This record gives sequence, structure tokens and C-alpha cells, in this order.
Amino acid sequence: MGLIFLSLVIACCVVQEHVGVLLAARIRRGESSPSLQKVNTTERLKDLRALMQKEGISAYIIPSVDQHMSEYVAPPFQRREYISGFTGSRGVPGFPTIAQWLAQELINRQRVGVDGRLISIADFEDMKKKLSPSLVSLMSVSKNLVDEIWKEGRPSLSNATIFPLEMKFTGKSWRDKVKDMRAEMSSNSATCVVVYKLDEVAWLLNLRGADVPSNPFFFGFVLVTSSEVRVYVHSEKLNDAAKTHLGDASVLEYNMSNFIEDIGSESRKSNAMIWLSPYASYAMKEAIQSLKDSTAMVEFFFWLKNEVPKKSKDLTEMSSVAKLEEFKSKQEFYKGYSFNTIAGFGPNGAIIHYRPEPSTNLQITDESTFLVDSGSQFLDGTTDATRTVHFGTPTKKQKDAYTRVLKGQIDLALTVFPNSTQGRFLDPIARKELWRNGLDYRHGTGHGIGMFLSVHEGPQRIASGCPKPWEKPVVPGMFQSDEPGYYEDHKFGIRLETVVLAVAAKTENTFNDVEYVTFEPVTFIDWLNKYHKDCREKVGKMLKDQRKNDVYNWLVEITEPVGKTDAIAGSLSLAASVFTFLWVALGLICVM
Repeated sequence: MGLIFLSLVIACCVVQEHVGVLLAARIRRGESSPSLQKVNTTERLKDLRALMQKEGISAYIIPSVDQHMSEYVAPPFQRREYISGFTGSRGVPGFPTIAQWLAQELINRQRVGVDGRLISIADFEDMKKKLSPSLVSLMSVSKNLVDEIWKEGRPSLSNATIFPLEMKFTGKSWRDKVKDMRAEMSSNSATCVVVYKLDEVAWLLNLRGADVPSNPFFFGFVLVTSSEVRVYVHSEKLNDAAKTHLGDASVLEYNMSNFIEDIGSESRKSNAMIWLSPYASYAMKEAIQSLKDSTAMVEFFFWLKNEVPKKSKDLTEMSSVAKLEEFKSKQEFYKGYSFNTIAGFGPNGAIIHYRPEPSTNLQITDESTFLVDSGSQFLDGTTDATRTVHFGTPTKKQKDAYTRVLKGQIDLALTVFPNSTQGRFLDPIARKELWRNGLDYRHGTGHGIGMFLSVHEGPQRIASGCPKPWEKPVVPGMFQSDEPGYYEDHKFGIRLETVVLAVAAKTENTFNDVEYVTFEPVTFIDWLNKYHKDCREKVGKMLKDQRKNDVYNWLVEITEPVGKTDAIAGSLSLAASVFTFLWVALGLICVM
């Protein structure tokens, strides 16, 4: 379980090319399994490294498990054995750990890849955290690189029949088990349970098979909701008794991609709460995240960066809005804007709800700020994000104002507060850095956001003044914006807006039995660098999947860690550097 079933293949570009039996001595140390059988993996490794180079990764982890996180793996999925020749039950020595070895062997800003279907959520997050101090990033690769090269001699899947187990052996029908499960779901406010482990699938359904040697399992997944049981199996392997046994259950074809898509669809339903084990496949967690709008925004700003130096009079507020619409329209499930895009250059950016029109349409140059506030409607979610950029040299006043706005946004994101706090008590937190210099803004700090509904949704809000009759406090599960700003009339405007999710905070104490809530429980510099790192990994993955390599390379460049690279030497001076490195501070929202 966990990392003990992961094996590190030295499929790393910095390692010698002529390694035949891979890490054999290190992997086998202390192992009392069958004798080592020599396998020449040179050509396989050569092919694997070629694919790694195309993917832009320096190391590739090949887990021992299958997509069900199984201890015992069927022959077609024994990828570690194929690439290394190692047939033992475990693929790591215990010390050093994979993360320790990678941190030692790789250099800053190199990337490690792993098939997100073959590593658990807990292991992925743990390794990612341990690699972070070395500035080595871990990314989920959408395709399995071993599968890409394993074209000959790969064992076939078993065609063994799936059959029902009689009640005298099970003691309870599968429907009664589902009934018990739904009772647990109700008590834990869950709307959907993901059943992914082969033994759990077989136990729940009272079915057995023979897809895995020595284990009466069959390949399958189950989704249980309050009204439906979806069974994903190779339907042609169900015998007549099994089909009758499943009755009114929805039987769908076994396909992990479709299964993961269905998890994502369930997660985007109103009031959805997915019960997903931390030891489930990381790819299942990825299904719950929505990054389409982020990808379009990154592509837009990359395009804009390249267009501004051309000094074309055709590059205007209105033409940029049209281009952004073009990028967004290419994303899956896109249904249009969630509001009219605010795109204000220079003095127009100081108009809080500005909308470019022919009579006000300004050319975009490198002489002032450009504020873009844009939102989208997707079938699987609603988005809202604002970023302010400068393609030339910002003034001292602009740098100072931008820094204070950024610090205010981060301060609010880091705040820990009692559950059911009214938003008006949170509003000053985002403003205090501006107040220190006698500055402020004339709009609220945050609003709720719907799910393919209104971009401005109650019942909560973060704003000063008397509460509205309908206003409710902030509680876990609420999505809302965090958007401080500053506007200098007739000169420039700055606003930064990110969607945040209220979650239960982990506090050492619960004074008076009060639970606490937060938006992002990390420190300031780590918050900014972690945010950039998350954007690089999550949005970057989608960019690479869409083969937008130029945009991806630019994203990597602008999300370099602040205060931890040679680019920004010594102690970090926010007023001097955050706006200067504006593309770094851009943040590139990972919209929920």
C-alpha cells in the first residue's frame, strides 16, 4: 500500500543511458523474494526516455499498482516488471524514499511525472510536498508512458466469467449493503460514494470473477448515489445469473476515463459532496477540479504578451475581448460569458464596471496597466477572475498599489475565523494594507458564485455596511470571490480576483466548542509560490494535453518561485519586486 508499492525507474534524463537491469541491487536489498532474473531493459528504457523528453519530464515514476491500487496485479498491468525486470512484490528499499532520492538526483525546476491513475491522492500530495523544498515539481501525466512502448508480448486481459455469490455465503444482499451505505452517506452529508478497490467492488455487489491470479476479483468500479447504483464492468463477462442478480443497477462498460468523467459530473451537481478515499487514484481527485477557464486565460495573456510589442493600433480593448472569447469557446462545455467582460486599459481600468465600446475603445500598449475581469459559463461550473498586467515599466504608485492589493487578497485567503462569521467582519482584512497608506476601493470584497448559474450568488457576501435582509454568514462549502482593488481616477485601475472555497480549518484548539473556517491555510510567500506552483502543474497539464507547448513554456517561466531564485536575490521587497515581476504575481487563477 502507498509508496511501498511504488518503484522508481531511473527513467531520468540525468542518469546514464546504458543501465541494463534497473536499480536491481538497490531494489533487491533486504528482499527475500524469488531469485533475480536478468532482463535486458536497455531498449525499453531508451524508448521510455524518448517519450519522457517529449513530455518535458526529467524522471518518471512507475508504480507497482494498477488503477485500482491493487496489491496483487494482473499480468497486463505489471508495468514495473516489464520496464525493470524486477518481479518482487515490492519496488523500493524503504530508504532512501523515492522523494529523498529524487530530491538528491534532480536540480531546481526539473519535473517528475507519474500516471495519475496509478498513484493515490495521499501519496501524490505527500511526495509533492516533500519535493517542494528542492523546487522539484511532481505532475500527473495523462497517458501511461510504459503502455505507449509496450506493444509486443503484452498479456491479454482475462476473459473469465463474472458470477454471483449465493446469499448463504454472503449473509446479506447487495441491495441491503447499498442501503447501509446510503445511511452512512446521509449521516456524513455525502451525495456520492466512489468504490474503486477490486475487493470492495466484489464484496459490495456479491459478485466474483477471476481477472487477477489467486484472487476472485473482476475489473470494475461502482458509483453509489442516493438514487442510483452505477456498475462499470466488462459487461460481456457477466453470465446470465449475474445480469439477473444486478437487476435495476445501471451497468456501464468498464472504462476508467468514462468513470472519472462521471465522478467529475457528480461533483459539479448542486450541493455535491463526493466520498472519496485519500488512497484512491489521484486521477479521480483531478476529475473534481475545473481548469478550462484557467487554460483559456493563460493562452490569452500569452497571446497578449506577444502582440503588445508589435504596437499595432488594431490591438484594442475590444479586439482583446474578442480574442479571449475565441480562446474560451474552444474549451469543453463552454456556454458563453457569465457577464460582459471588463477590459480596461489605463484610465478605463479605473472605471470599476467598465465595458469597452467603440467610443471608448483604447489601444493596448506598454505604457499603462490593463485590467481584465472575465467570467465564463460552463455546463460544469461558473467562473469569475480578474488580473491586472503591465507590459512596460510601472510607476512607483502603481507598484505600491498593486502590492497592497495583492497582500490584501492573500491576507483574506489566509484568514482563520469562527464558523458562521458574517462577511462584513472579513471585509476589512482585505483593505487594511491599502488603509495603511490612505487608500481604499468603492466596491465589496467578495460575492458568492453559482454552478452554471449566476456569477453573483448569495446568500453570503464579503462587504462593509449593514447586512442585507437575505445575507447569511460564511460557512464551509461556499465558493466566493476574493477581489480587492485600487482605482486612480482618469489614470489606472488595479483589481485581483480569485475564486476561493471556504473549508474547515484545522486548529489546535476549539475554544468554547467553536469550529473555525479558512480559505487557504499557508504563509504569505509560501502562499504565492504554492499558488504559482499549483497553477503551473494543474493548468500546465491541460496546456500540454492540448499540445499548446509554447503557452506551457511561458507559464513555467512566469511562475518561477518568488524570493527563492537567482532572479530575485536577497530578501523580498514586495513594493519593488512583485509588480516588476508582474507576470509571476499574475497568479493565473485555478478557477473552481
